[in-house]
Amino acid sequence: MKERRVYIVRHAIAEEESASGRDEDRELTPEGRKKMKRAARGLVELEVTLQRIVTSPLVRARQTAEILGEAFPDVPIEVADALAPGVDERALTRLLNGRYAGESVALVGHEPDLGELLSYWLTGSRHAFETRFKKGAVACLATDELPPTGKAMFEWMMTAAQLGAIAK
Repeated sequence: MKERRVYIVRHAIAEEESASGRDEDRELTPEGRKKMKRAARGLVELEVTLQRIVTSPLVRARQTAEILGEAFPDVPIEVADALAPGVDERALTRLLNGRYAGESVALVGHEPDLGELLSYWLTGSRHAFETRFKKGAVACLATDELPPTGKAMFEWMMTAAQLGAIAK
């Protein structure tokens, strides 16, 4: 199997409270949209290749995925309940090793789950080391198959501001 990349993406800056008062309805702020668009252009400059964007069903994550989709226009976007807050790392790993096997995928989700997923895929434990994703941050893992059956190698992590600085 060809080595692929898994890009772990935290949603961009979102409003503190939605009009409905429900957390899952919180939308990106204008500033969040602007910063994420620049970050997405930075990913293009880095020559990131994606076959799929998979997002949490929450509004702010879906909106972040749509911005990524604008930068990568031929890449399908899919919603996965497995990326909603309270991620089950084993279920998400099965999804990536099964349905999305061999594909370079961007996963759009939430903290603290993303930092814990990164720890799990690198060490086998969600709490072996603490990593926190700032809003709009992206981490890149190289893998043929994610643990526990495969291995993952950490390649890089950048904030939205760092990615934006790369953008043309």
